[in-house]
Amino acid sequence: MINMDKKTFEELAEFHEPHCTSIYIPTHRAGQEVNKGLDKKLFKNSLKKVKEELKHVYQMSEPEINDYLAPASELLSKSDFWNYQSDGLAVFIGKDFFRHFTLPVHFEEYYYVADHFYLKPLLPLLNEEANFYILALSLHDVRLYEGHPHQIDELVVDDLLPERLEEAVGFDYRQKYLQFREGQSGTDKTIFHGHGEGKDEKKEEVLKYFRAVNNGVMQVLHDKKSPLIIAAVDYLIPIYREANEYNHLHNEHIQGNPEHSDPVLLHEKAMNILSDYFAKDQKVKIKTFERELSNKKASFEAKEIIPAALNGRVDTLFIRNRSSLWGTFEKDTNSINKEDQKTPHNADLLNTAAINTLMQSGKVFLLEKEEMPEPGSLVNAIYRY
Repeated sequence: MINMDKKTFEELAEFHEPHCTSIYIPTHRAGQEVNKGLDKKLFKNSLKKVKEELKHVYQMSEPEINDYLAPASELLSKSDFWNYQSDGLAVFIGKDFFRHFTLPVHFEEYYYVADHFYLKPLLPLLNEEANFYILALSLHDVRLYEGHPHQIDELVVDDLLPERLEEAVGFDYRQKYLQFREGQSGTDKTIFHGHGEGKDEKKEEVLKYFRAVNNGVMQVLHDKKSPLIIAAVDYLIPIYREANEYNHLHNEHIQGNPEHSDPVLLHEKAMNILSDYFAKDQKVKIKTFERELSNKKASFEAKEIIPAALNGRVDTLFIRNRSSLWGTFEKDTNSINKEDQKTPHNADLLNTAAINTLMQSGKVFLLEKEEMPEPGSLVNAIYRY
């Protein structure tokens, strides 16, 4: 399973049973790590650690443990599964419940057993405002992708987009007047043979084709506000811009013929183009935090933030990456009890706060220590009220 959307996240967040197990490992797309089966060995090692915890901490018997972890253990016997991984694997195990996700995001090796799943590493995938679109465009092929900082998916647009130029302008167009060279470098130019009317007619045919593409794009993106990036050879870009009606077409494009490009490579190039765009929202929120701190509508105190998050008061949560805050939440007193380490009866309160914030339409940023608004704190927050 490769998709992680809001509905799937909510399903995981709402699942509560004893011994819920979450496993994260980094994986590899290719190379010696795959050939030597290192990802499978790492997962096997994580399962071994989970078995030890279920046995010694949760007092489960060996047959109970084997039965409980059977769906995950079966992955070890599937060689094709390990040959087609991405950058990270997330596995969730519960009573009569098993989900695994192959995702284009690097996870650090981690396992977690509690009465809920550990979902904090997935949060960057769920930032709904951090999406964008890529239109991979040539005269012979059109594809539309939806991307997120760690994921890209091809959208199903059957019957909305023409598949090639002939489909839009007719199969009897006078090809003798026109030769297209579409190179990978993006520097090749269209060469129009002939003069005057013939040259103009061929440009009009390309424009007609792009208008048909634009009509299909607008049916899909008509109410969207996310940036759209064109992937095409350079000479097609001004023609498509003339046909375009989408208000959020980005001013930069991905150079080169995208017909045989790996979507992952298109995603990487788009992220390079959009790096400043995605950092903008984070920077705005950090400035808001600094402004609201004096108004007591922001905080860097975990004892204040965790209860506020669980009560739906947090608009934006900043969490230091690779950090945990073990403890419990007392509903009667609306307070937290911090503890030094994980036990069968506590939880990572940062994970709990993050899930609750996202489930209540707030934003969550996982940041490195130096990126935090208040670097000395594990968690910072902007309040709704």
